[in-house]
Amino acid sequence: MDEKISLLETKLQNTEKEVLELRSLTGGTPRVAFSAALRESGSGDTGPFNTATPLKYRRVFSNTGSSYNPSTGIFTAVVKGMYFFRFSMFNNLRSVPSSVVSLMKNSERLTSVWDTSGSDSNDMGSNAVVILLEVGDNVYVELQANRIVYDDGMNYNTFSGFLLFTV
Repeated sequence: MDEKISLLETKLQNTEKEVLELRSLTGGTPRVAFSAALRESGSGDTGPFNTATPLKYRRVFSNTGSSYNPSTGIFTAVVKGMYFFRFSMFNNLRSVPSSVVSLMKNSERLTSVWDTSGSDSNDMGSNAVVILLEVGDNVYVELQANRIVYDDGMNYNTFSGFLLFTV
C-alpha cells in the first residue's frame, strides 16, 4: 500500500508540474475561438421561417474551448471578457423574400445586415462587434422572420468569434 501511495504522490507531483508548465505557455488565459459556415454541404436557401430563428452554422472550422454549439447555433461565454464576433450573409437573386440577419446577445439585437432583391444577381454583407460578455451570455446570428439566406457550397454565410481578453 505504501508503494502505491508513493507512486500516486509522484504522479500527482508530475501532473502539478505539467499544469504549471501549460499555464506558463498560455499565460493562464482561457482560449476561446470558433469559426463556422452555415451549410455542411450542398446548396440552397435557408428560410424563410415564420418567426425569427437562430441560424445553425453546421460546418465548424474551429471550436477551441467548445463554446459554440452547432446544434443550436449559439455561442455561450465560459469566461467574463471582451469578445470579437463577425458574421456574413449572402443572398441569391430573388424577388421576395429579402435577407435580414442580426447578431444577437441574449435576445438583444446588436447589429444587422440587410439586403433586398434588385437588378444584381446576388449580394453579400458582413458586420462585426466587440462586446463585453458575462459567464453564460449567449451570442448567435438570427435570421429574421420571412427572410432567406443562400449558399452554394462556397461558405458565404459564416459566424466567428473569439475572446480578446478576460476582465
